[in-house]
Amino acid sequence: MHGVVNWHVGRCGSSVLGSLLAQHPSIVYSNEIYSRYMPRRRGSSALPSIGSVLEQAEQAVSGSDLHLFEVKHLPDQNLGLYPQLELQDWLNHFYAQGYKHHLLMRRRNGLRRIVSHVRAAQSGQYVLGSSSDVVNGSPITIPLEGIVHGFGRRTLLGWLEEYERGHEDMQSCLDALDQSNPDFSWLELVYEDQIEHDPRMAYRDVCNFLGLHAVDVDLRYRKMSPGGLADLIANLDEVRDCLSPTRFAWMLSE
Repeated sequence: MHGVVNWHVGRCGSSVLGSLLAQHPSIVYSNEIYSRYMPRRRGSSALPSIGSVLEQAEQAVSGSDLHLFEVKHLPDQNLGLYPQLELQDWLNHFYAQGYKHHLLMRRRNGLRRIVSHVRAAQSGQYVLGSSSDVVNGSPITIPLEGIVHGFGRRTLLGWLEEYERGHEDMQSCLDALDQSNPDFSWLELVYEDQIEHDPRMAYRDVCNFLGLHAVDVDLRYRKMSPGGLADLIANLDEVRDCLSPTRFAWMLSE
């Protein structure tokens, strides 16, 4: 099997990008194959091995197509399912199975990522499709402490720091594999540059990276949390007081 792994932390445009790439005739898309085994979804069922999960996903795809799947790369996300494995172990496993093209998605503004995460967790609505879909547009309260994500519970500042640390770790591991294997390659996609205003830009960039012709595709999702922070955060003054003295103060800019 050969294919592509898309690494991200969620709420960074991965769903809209996946929906576009899934329309390409040379790509078969399996979404987040490990997220279904997170405790809240798995319940009391046994956890398959990292290899078994991938094998199950591969059984449904054609060998002639590129197989695309996603992994959430923070220790409190999918990586937490197998605490005995380091991030480099995951990368080495996928590479050995023929997955030699990797994507790394990034959203620079971690505050807006948290707003999207909290809104989705509260509403249960993680994607917004056609214009007939309705999303609650009322401002939400962003907790300064006790924000739960996957296996983790952190402060607002703690998560912003974790996003940075996790992305740097991911970059380092991808670089290490790239330097030691000439047939390995990876591409970084930045939400604010390639997805926020026109997700088809990221789609075209990925097609070019994979050596594929970018066929026409339909945009099936739209942004969950448009508008300025004053329209999105009910306790913006508290959030501003929390972030203003820190290096994350720039995230408060509209």
